[in-house]
Amino acid sequence: MKPILVALLLLIGSVEAASAQKQDRHAELPGTSGFSVTHLQEVTRQTCNSLRLNEAQYIRLRAVNQIRLTRLDEIAWQYKDDVVEQQARISELESQYEAECSRILTPSQLSVLRSEQRRDDLPSTADTTGGGVG
Repeated sequence: MKPILVALLLLIGSVEAASAQKQDRHAELPGTSGFSVTHLQEVTRQTCNSLRLNEAQYIRLRAVNQIRLTRLDEIAWQYKDDVVEQQARISELESQYEAECSRILTPSQLSVLRSEQRRDDLPSTADTTGGGVG
């Protein structure tokens, strides 16, 4: 009975140690925790629906989106104290993303994607003249 108990305690101890090491790694590099798979699927699915992608395009775009989201996470962590450099890196990443999309999408799909990106980049204008109820 004692050997089984000792083996069980050693197993539990090693699992605890491995878990603690993994937590330490995430504490050192919080930007590497990654993004959620559901977010990746949601972003890719929205693009797929708006651009009417075929299956091959969807698979390739999902891989590109995964790289993009990973790099965005890394840039946000690496340049969290330097906003100017962070914006420059994000701009560079977005141009690379667009270049990859131009390899995957047809010209008409690419123009729809660009128009959607422009629409998303425009700040919303609110009516501040007081034309509301009151």
